[in-house]
Amino acid sequence: MRSRDVLVRLHKFKVDDVQRRLKSLQDMRADLGRKTQDLEVMMQDEQRRASNSDLGRLAYPTFVRSVIARRENIQRSIDEVERQIATVQEELEAAFRDLKKHEIEAGNAALRERAQEERRAQSVADEGALTQHVHKAADAGV
Repeated sequence: MRSRDVLVRLHKFKVDDVQRRLKSLQDMRADLGRKTQDLEVMMQDEQRRASNSDLGRLAYPTFVRSVIARRENIQRSIDEVERQIATVQEELEAAFRDLKKHEIEAGNAALRERAQEERRAQSVADEGALTQHVHKAADAGV
């Protein structure tokens, strides 16, 4: 295998690796979003239950504070994951550029090699034809 092919495979692997990391981060962001929605639903359910009893009305403010703290923690996590996603997307763009550059270089090198091989084959054919012509001329002259 040629070094160009190895480079192309290496860059394809790098692109795949970065894509996997990006997918993982996007899944993490979606999971955090679901957790935020679950907190909202849980808070609405608790509010309904709290309105039905005196004890619930007393405990509800403490519950709300804990939910707000959890929501803020989740939001900080979402913000951090989104920063990481932006960074990984930039890495992915750079990896794609490198891959395309190496694929183009490999394609151009293959074209050059094919053209050189065709020139070599034509040269051998020309030399054979010239030798045959010289032999015919020598035979005709004798």
